[in-house]
Amino acid sequence: MNPVRSLSCILFLFVCLASAGPLIAQDNQEDQPHIQPRKEEKEKRPARPSATPNPDSPTTPTPATSGNSKSESPDDIANRPNDPPPGMPDAEPAGESSSKDSQIDLNAGPDTRSPISVAPSEYPFDPHRAQKDVEVGNFYLKQRNYRAALERFHDALLYKPKDAEATFGLAVTQEKLELLLESYRNYKGYLALLPEGPMAREAQEGVARLEPRIGNSNLGTSAATQAAAKSEEGQKLLAANDYAAARLDFEEALRLDPDNADTHFHLAQSLQGLQQLDPARMHYQKYLELKPKGPLAADARKNLNQIRDILGK
Repeated sequence: MNPVRSLSCILFLFVCLASAGPLIAQDNQEDQPHIQPRKEEKEKRPARPSATPNPDSPTTPTPATSGNSKSESPDDIANRPNDPPPGMPDAEPAGESSSKDSQIDLNAGPDTRSPISVAPSEYPFDPHRAQKDVEVGNFYLKQRNYRAALERFHDALLYKPKDAEATFGLAVTQEKLELLLESYRNYKGYLALLPEGPMAREAQEGVARLEPRIGNSNLGTSAATQAAAKSEEGQKLLAANDYAAARLDFEEALRLDPDNADTHFHLAQSLQGLQQLDPARMHYQKYLELKPKGPLAADARKNLNQIRDILGK
C-alpha cells in the first residue's frame, strides 16, 4: 500500500474518533458530574402552597373573588352582579347589622317627611269606644268582677263624659264596692242626664237606699268626700293590679275614716297582692268585726282561710 494513503486513512480515523468522543461521553450520564445533583435539585424544589397560610411567610394580596375558586376572565369579573363598583366600599354581609345604619348625619338638611302623629293630651270624644267599654263593664258586673267593671265604666266616661249608661253602671258598681258617697252622686248624675230614662226608677231607688247611710255618717262633709275619693282612686289602681299605689290610697282613706269596713277590706286585698299576708289577715278580720254580715263578708272569710293555710295560723 502506498504509505501516503495509509497515513491519510489513519489521520481520517483519528479525526473521526476525536469528534465522536464527546457524543459517546454524553450517552454515559452516570460518568457526567452535572447529572449527580438531580436528587438535590428535587429536594430544593419549593413545596406547593397549602390551604392554611404560613404566618411566618410574607403574603401577597390576591384579587377578591365572588366565591368561585376558578380563575375568571375579565368579562366574567365585569359581569358579576354582587360586586360593588370600583372605588365603592364593600357591601355589608347579609344578615349582619351595621353601626352605619344608626349614625346620624349632622350635615343633613331638614327632614321634609310628614311628622309622626302624637297622641293628644286629652282623651278624644269617641262614643263608639265608650259604648264598647260600657258593654264590657256590664259583662264584668254580671260576673261580679267589680274591680274590672269599675275600670271599664271609668274608661267609657273618659271618651264620652256624659254617657248616662256608663254613669249608671258606675253607680251600681260603686255601691257593690261600698263606695257609697260616690255611688250616690252617680245615681243622682244619671237622673240629671235622663230623668225619664230606662234606668231612672232603679236610680231613684239607689238614691233612696243610700241617703240614710250617708246622712247617718259621723264624718264631716269634707272628710267624707276626701275619704270616698281616696277609696275610689284606690279601687282604680287595684283594678289595674297596681297594689303598691292602691295601698297608699286606702291607707289615706282609713286615716280620714278609720272605721270604714270596706276600706279595710280593699286595703287587705292590696296587701295580699303584695304578699304581705299577716297585715292583710288583720284587715280582713277588721272588716268582719265591723260588718260580720256585710256584702263582702263571704269574700273576707274565703281570703282569710287561704292566708291561714299559708301562714299556719
